[in-house]
Amino acid sequence: MLLRGLLLLFIVLPVANLTFRIFEIEEFTHGYRLKNIVRQLTLSFATAAVIIVEQHQEALHQSRLAEAVNPYNPEFQNAANALANGFAAAGHSAADAHALAMATIARTVAQQASFLASLDGFYFLMGVAICGGAFALWQKQID
Repeated sequence: MLLRGLLLLFIVLPVANLTFRIFEIEEFTHGYRLKNIVRQLTLSFATAAVIIVEQHQEALHQSRLAEAVNPYNPEFQNAANALANGFAAAGHSAADAHALAMATIARTVAQQASFLASLDGFYFLMGVAICGGAFALWQKQID
């Protein structure tokens, strides 16, 4: 929150001042409104882009992780049997233990897919930041 406040104070206001300096004083309010519209559109686009990237990547990771969760995978069978035995040892019936083991594995796959999607979202933001930084370095002056 502090950094966002400092961003507005030290970056946005001076840039807005330089941007709208060429306008007459009565046109300034119209220009400032236009700047706010562009800012809102940019924030909306950024939010939508991150949501789309994360949803897409979560579905991708979910399907890739789910490929390993099949009865022909010996690691999956060992993990499912170990979980079912643990739930059976805790006092659950064999059918309940198997169902709880499958639910635990499904929840773990969903959590891993969500984590990997969030990580991909951070990589996406890192790419956007690098491109923005390169663009900022390319510009030598504001006027």
